[in-house]
Parts: sequence; C-alpha cells; structure tokens
Amino acid sequence: MSSSTMQQPATILVVEDKPALRDHFAETLRDIGPHVSVEVAADGQEALERITQGTRPIDLVVSDIIMPRLDGEALLEALHKRQFPGAVIMLTALGHDDVVVRCLKRGACDYLVKPVSIDDLIAAAANALQHRPTVAEAMKVEYDPLGWFEVTGSTSEAILFKYRKFLGLLERFRIPEPIASEVRLALDEFGRNAIEWGNKFDKDKKVVFGCRILPGKIMVYIEDEGPGFDPNKLPDPSADPIGHIERRQAEGKRLGGYGVHLIKNLMDKVIYNAKGNRVVMPFPTRPRLLASNP
Repeated sequence: MSSSTMQQPATILVVEDKPALRDHFAETLRDIGPHVSVEVAADGQEALERITQGTRPIDLVVSDIIMPRLDGEALLEALHKRQFPGAVIMLTALGHDDVVVRCLKRGACDYLVKPVSIDDLIAAAANALQHRPTVAEAMKVEYDPLGWFEVTGSTSEAILFKYRKFLGLLERFRIPEPIASEVRLALDEFGRNAIEWGNKFDKDKKVVFGCRILPGKIMVYIEDEGPGFDPNKLPDPSADPIGHIERRQAEGKRLGGYGVHLIKNLMDKVIYNAKGNRVVMPFPTRPRLLASNP
C-alpha cells in the first residue's frame, strides 16, 4: 500500500443503529490515520440524507444490514441507483451466503461478519480507500452454493478487488490449505494480467473470473477480451532477473511477472485457449503428497 494513496483525505460514514457499536466502529476507523474523518448515522435513511445533503463527500460507507427505517440492503440498492461514487462495506451478523452474494451483486466491495475484530475492520476500510471501488461499477454474479461461481465485470482493479471477496467463499467449499492459497495466488496473478495486458485497462471490455468445484478438483478460469498471447513465448524471469525488471519498466508494466511461472510450478496443468486470452487451471482439492525417500 503506497503512502501517497493512503494519505489522501477521506471521509467514512458509519451506519449502525446500536449506539455503543456505532461509537466503537467510529473510534476504531479513526485509527487509520489523521487524514481520515469519520461521521455516523443511526440507520439507512439518515445515511442517505447525509450523503445527499452533506457538504463533504463520503468516500466509504461502513453499514450494518439489519436496521430500522431503511436497512443496509435497501441503502445499498439506493446508492447503486444513484451511482454513489464511493465504496461500501457491509457488516452482517448472519454470514449467510445469499446475503453476501446479494450485497456484492449490488455493489458492495467487502463484507465483514460480526463480531468484527479491530484489525479486520481497519484492514477492510484501508483497502477500500486504497482501491476506491465504487457502488456504480457493474458486476454480474452467477453463484451456486454447491460449488460454482462466476463474476463478470468491466476492466478495472476495483473488479479484481471485489472478486477477491468471493475467494473467501472457498472456505465454505472446504478447500484446505495450501490449496486455497494457491487458488488465490493464481487468480490474483492471472486476473491482473487479464486487466493490464489482456484488456489494457479498457473499461468497455469485460473480464470473467470463474471457479467450479468438481469431485477431487477445483477448476479456476479467467478470460479477457484482449488479443491473447502465446504462453510458450513467455520469457522465464528467473533466467535474467535484472533484464526482466528493465524490460517490464521499459514496457510500462508493474514490477513482478514471476507469478505465472510460480503458478506453473504449483500445479500440474495450465490450459490456454487457442487465442491465448482464456486460461483454465485445475487444482486438486486435497493437498499434494510429497514422495518420501526409500
């Protein structure tokens, strides 16, 4: 997280009907830094009035779901219709998949299940302020709690940030470590590649992130609308690390590029389509066993 990004002035609105929790969340979020100011509202209706009538723009809303007058889901829907130019984190005591999916569909960038720890709340808010995903950004979600989900959205880092939240549902699919971590790493690396070098940050193009659970394996796929590439011509960065960094800088690419090669070593197979703009990665749903010495 760059200090320049995090030092931008920001205003957070905490929406919670219980006074003690509202004060606790507000005090916790003020610890992010002196550049952050925190305001409060007792329900969704008061939050909407503050957002529409206030003199200071709101960058992030942290809202409970179950509230009188106007609940969190209705508030989120209203913000989505008004194309609210900020981010929303939902707080829920339920933790039900259908509630989480509905909130993410309607534009929430994150969700936290109560009781919320101080560290988790600060981390979620800081990440939302850094990536600045907005409620107005469209994201189509298809989800089957028995083992399949697919997210389609316009090309942006914010879509990738939102999609990472769905990776938390892998725990509900009972995918063990270290397999779940490998899935997250693969999706993050290939997802960034699809956004940056497939679609070249063109917001008129779509990216698709999907995950399907099958007996004994999990299939992960990512697709962009770019021209594709030949994976066999991808240079190995470990062969010339300095030259690799210099080439990426000259091409305007972010530092890194090791992820694809690391992922290829983590799994048995990486499958590209003929065009090279769709990748499918099968992972076993059980940890790999290392061969023992005789």
